[in-house]
Amino acid sequence: MDNKLAAADPAVVERFRAILNMQTVIEGRPHELLDDVPGAQFDDDDCVVVPTRALSGEIVLVALPRRTVVLGIGTGAIGAAVAGVTSSPLGSTLAALFADTSIDHVRHFDKLRMSLIESDNLYGSAQTLPHVLSALDLLGRLKRGKVGDPRGILRMQAMFAETAAWQYQDQRDYVRADNWAAKALRWSHQLADDYYIGLSLVRMSQLACDRGDATEGAELATAARRSAPPDSLFSAAALTFRAHSQALDGDPLGSVRAYDNARKIVEFAADDPKWGMFLDHSYVDAYQAYTSAETGEYSRATTQFTEAIAHMQPDYQRDKGVYLARAAVAHMAAGEIEPAAAAGGRALEIGIGTRSARILHKVRELSGMIDPDSTQTGVAEFLDAVTAWKDASCPDR
Repeated sequence: MDNKLAAADPAVVERFRAILNMQTVIEGRPHELLDDVPGAQFDDDDCVVVPTRALSGEIVLVALPRRTVVLGIGTGAIGAAVAGVTSSPLGSTLAALFADTSIDHVRHFDKLRMSLIESDNLYGSAQTLPHVLSALDLLGRLKRGKVGDPRGILRMQAMFAETAAWQYQDQRDYVRADNWAAKALRWSHQLADDYYIGLSLVRMSQLACDRGDATEGAELATAARRSAPPDSLFSAAALTFRAHSQALDGDPLGSVRAYDNARKIVEFAADDPKWGMFLDHSYVDAYQAYTSAETGEYSRATTQFTEAIAHMQPDYQRDKGVYLARAAVAHMAAGEIEPAAAAGGRALEIGIGTRSARILHKVRELSGMIDPDSTQTGVAEFLDAVTAWKDASCPDR
């Protein structure tokens, strides 16, 4: 993208900015990169700089993760980043601002995180990720300014880092997801809290599963089980991801046993208001369906997905899209083109609405499996919808 922008004339660059819904104009090179800015300390492989207009009216250069801009998250992230550039006080200023106050900063961020998780479930990580990153930045400044309960702030940093890892995972940005999961684990070790260590390792295990690394997934899940309380929901999550890894690694019987044990834990696990509220029998069932699809048991996978979707919690719209997309690919692999097109069409709608890369990646995979000349019911409508989505996403492809 950098090379394309560097070679483009100003009119093309301005059109690119308009597509991102950024109403800014800047003199000189509109595609100026961070490496061109004196004193820049960022890695060019990690960030791009976008010129945007601050609230004061001046043009400022804002560093954003490259993938954030490409995926269309740019507008919200730019707003959060500009707020940091123009109005965020330094740690010492925060210390002065909140001196002699009884404000519970930890409670504030705890409520904020739960609200962002609820929004993520409904509308997708593309909407909430900029706010998660902004919260992490503010937590860092509070910590450096010694504002509030230092241990509580560190705990919030670990929790928000795990949330950021998850949201980058949903965007299939595994490099940044791994980075935030590693930070969550580091801060959890600083807390010396096995609960948070286990939570971080569970996230890392699922990331390995998504990348298809069965060995790493199983090892991390086993490590998470050692740290997690045995009656906790994320102990059940660790078993779920280990079960998936075992199946990928050629141990189907071990996988079935691990899934059964995960369900047993779900039965008696203590409610966790901070994490794992999504983890119920339908979640385990959907993951086992995913395992069946990934190991070639397509008919079993489609049946399992149908059952899981029928019993899942209604507020998890984005997860429903993930299940539908995976089920659609399994239907197609089983030779069931009409149910594949129907599930794919529903998944595409949710994927567009939530901008979940996990959903849209599977939809794109499905569209490549379907014969465009097929006359079976629903196929033409699905392929037309995919074409319309691609045209809207990349009009000059």
